[in-house]
Amino acid sequence: MLPEAITSDPRLYAGLLVVIALAVVAQRFLSWQTYATIHGAKAVAFPLLQPYVRVLLVSQKGGRDDAEYLTTIDDSVRGVWGTLTAAGGSPHLICSVKERPHPDGGRQLSSAHVVWLHTDGSQTEAYLFRASDGVDVYAHAETAVTDAEGHLSDGQTDGDVRGVVWDALADEYAVKETA
Repeated sequence: MLPEAITSDPRLYAGLLVVIALAVVAQRFLSWQTYATIHGAKAVAFPLLQPYVRVLLVSQKGGRDDAEYLTTIDDSVRGVWGTLTAAGGSPHLICSVKERPHPDGGRQLSSAHVVWLHTDGSQTEAYLFRASDGVDVYAHAETAVTDAEGHLSDGQTDGDVRGVVWDALADEYAVKETA
């Protein structure tokens, strides 16, 4: 949830929305190297900051049995990220870092995120984890980040309900939706 001081003052909330809109546009133009550097910094900072803030910076996810898990692609994170962004997704930095149980024990943080903003005010977020056999791809749908309050308070729908992630993967890797 956003602090009440921001949501109760229309000027502060409008300012927040302008900052988010500028960030949404700016992230579309990030190269892989720039994106990976910023995401890497988030992956270090967010777990350290989480105990001190009320906004969710690190989201807990499951393994391959999670309802958001789509498939595993035999490629690098950079390759899958490039496929998803070439298919209309945008590099996604305005999100929590995802954490799942590591298949070999311990915990693992997400390696990259891609987002599709839809005209109905929703978004599809895909996120990627390195795996020993490629890249595990997950997705969920939710209120778009451009509605900051709704994004933080509304629920999520597991999986790729719009099919945008599956379409991108099918075009490049000839995979088919299994769910």
